[in-house]
Amino acid sequence: MGKRLIKSILIIISIILIGIGLFIIYEVFSPEIEYKINPPNEAKIIEMIESEEDLSINRLIIPSIGVDMKIGQDKEFLDYGGWIQRLDSDNLPNLIAIHRFGWSTLSPEQKMKQTLYHVNKLNEGDKVFVIWNGKRYEYQIKGITNGTNNPSDEYITIYTCKFYSSNQRVFVSLND
Repeated sequence: MGKRLIKSILIIISIILIGIGLFIIYEVFSPEIEYKINPPNEAKIIEMIESEEDLSINRLIIPSIGVDMKIGQDKEFLDYGGWIQRLDSDNLPNLIAIHRFGWSTLSPEQKMKQTLYHVNKLNEGDKVFVIWNGKRYEYQIKGITNGTNNPSDEYITIYTCKFYSSNQRVFVSLND
């Protein structure tokens, strides 16, 4: 009876550990799965942005990877969108920090739209839209670099973590 009880306990623990492992794998890869199942329609997103008349919400939109998030100057924006850390001389966002790996409370679709999980899918020339203080600005990706220091303020820059927990960053520079 004792061996049977131990065997049952080990089976239950194994099932629990497998369940936890599957949950972790899902949490890590859910944005990739969502991207494969429901990829963003870049042309449709661009058309929608260019025809949109309500510019009252400050947003960052990257059609090629399906990003559409609120942005703002309060650090709390980093929890669900983009935190503007620096404005340029024209009072436009110049440095925006965004999480790459979303909170576990975000759905896979939200992780795709509200994080830079797919930063590795960006290419030079991709369009980026910033809606700021009632105006729409269109940029193109100028370059993508890795590093640890914030770049100069010559270009508007979006950045995120390269890995889940590290000081390595991915910097996406934009120009008009």
